[in-house]
Amino acid sequence: MKLNLFTRINIGFVLTISFLFSYGQKGAKPNVLFIVADDLRPSIGCYGDLKAITPHIDKLAASSIVFNNAYCQQAVCNPSRASVLTGLRPNQNGVTDLVTHFREKVPDAVTLPQAFKNAGYTTIGIGKIFHGTKQTLDKVSWSISEIENVSVKNQEYFLERNKKGGKADAFEFTEGPDNKYPDGKIAESTIELLRDFKKSGKPFFLATGFKKPHLPFCAPQKYWDMYKHTDFSGIANSNKPLGAPEIAFHQWQELRGYTDIADQGPLTPQKQRDLIHAYYACISYVDVQLGKIIDELDKLGLSDNTIIVLWGDHGYHLGEQDLWCKSTNFELDTRIPLIISAPSVIKKASNTNAVVEAIDIYPTLIDLCGLTKNTALTGKSLKPLLQQPQMKWDQVAYSQFCRPYKAITSKYPTHMGYTVRDQNYRYTLWYNLHNDSIEHRELYDLRKSRLENENLAGTKKYQQEENRLAAMLEAYRHIN
Repeated sequence: MKLNLFTRINIGFVLTISFLFSYGQKGAKPNVLFIVADDLRPSIGCYGDLKAITPHIDKLAASSIVFNNAYCQQAVCNPSRASVLTGLRPNQNGVTDLVTHFREKVPDAVTLPQAFKNAGYTTIGIGKIFHGTKQTLDKVSWSISEIENVSVKNQEYFLERNKKGGKADAFEFTEGPDNKYPDGKIAESTIELLRDFKKSGKPFFLATGFKKPHLPFCAPQKYWDMYKHTDFSGIANSNKPLGAPEIAFHQWQELRGYTDIADQGPLTPQKQRDLIHAYYACISYVDVQLGKIIDELDKLGLSDNTIIVLWGDHGYHLGEQDLWCKSTNFELDTRIPLIISAPSVIKKASNTNAVVEAIDIYPTLIDLCGLTKNTALTGKSLKPLLQQPQMKWDQVAYSQFCRPYKAITSKYPTHMGYTVRDQNYRYTLWYNLHNDSIEHRELYDLRKSRLENENLAGTKKYQQEENRLAAMLEAYRHIN
């Protein structure tokens, strides 16, 4: 994909002015390549997934710190991204649904790219960075606001039966080059911009937002074929956790909106296999696009002075716990991949089991690039963990989700579930928002399994742990 003439002239003008502005400043500022993949759970080789074909992400991980226990603040796109990009938790920026723009609640917030723009960087976003709707974009964050999503059309269906408008089949794979689909175009635009930055010498904050592996699972046929000999039969732990309240679940409404998925009832074993196959194929599609970008960064000689952050905005269920997609407080939806490469700081690639949050990304980048902190940030810089991945780290991770399910589009929740994750447990409290009472409690011991299997809340053996975690959640929901 080629950027249009107006956009390229605009970029050239901004880079020229920015270069003159920064000319003569001492020391080369580190660049930032900020990459997010939509609905990407840690089904990646470097996270131990033996089925995933992800050589390019694995190569990046080999020179980075891989965070094994990173968690988002709410497991759906808009709240998660708003939290990362404002440095504020959902209760602080007012974004707990898919339609609210954070500036409705915190109009003076300084976003992550905005902080870099204010520091003299050129900030540009390609693809889906903020939530991908017009009302949730944030033009003030970008040096060139016009090119976020520029020329990246949303056409994902090519089979005639799927061209009726709106949701069609949940997955589709057709022959063609990578740039037939949006993420291939996004990678091409990113590479063009890297070349422009190389010519200008101007420090940049370049955000690339891949749209896969979000539904519908659509990509070139070759990515489906990568897994044609992989066995995707049999979903491990497909039962709901014993004793879990119904409010913790949903009816897979997102998936059921597709024309080849029944409105109710279980999926056939073949449909389950096909959906999982398609999800993994889309991960590999993203992996190859990322590889093209990293290769270009190397060719241009920019790698040594560029910090790379790769993260997923939330996790995902693929039939486990009788759930599909996201939108819960469970481990599979709240846990995300997070990989950070910082050449000037990381002495040896490694991984860390420290519990961290997506909200920590903003203060980490500010810290690594030496920017002045000029806004309130709730997260904590992860720079110490980049330097000493095995150091003692006693933080916990907080997430939340609203109910009923339709509240993510209607703005009118009746309940909010708050959850905390430490090294050993996940504890969740469900509050009735009308009378501020706790209606349901969930406690899961995750020392032997990452999946929640049995709700232990109310048992005498775990009373002390439950009291400790309940106090933490009560304090968390009142932060401001």
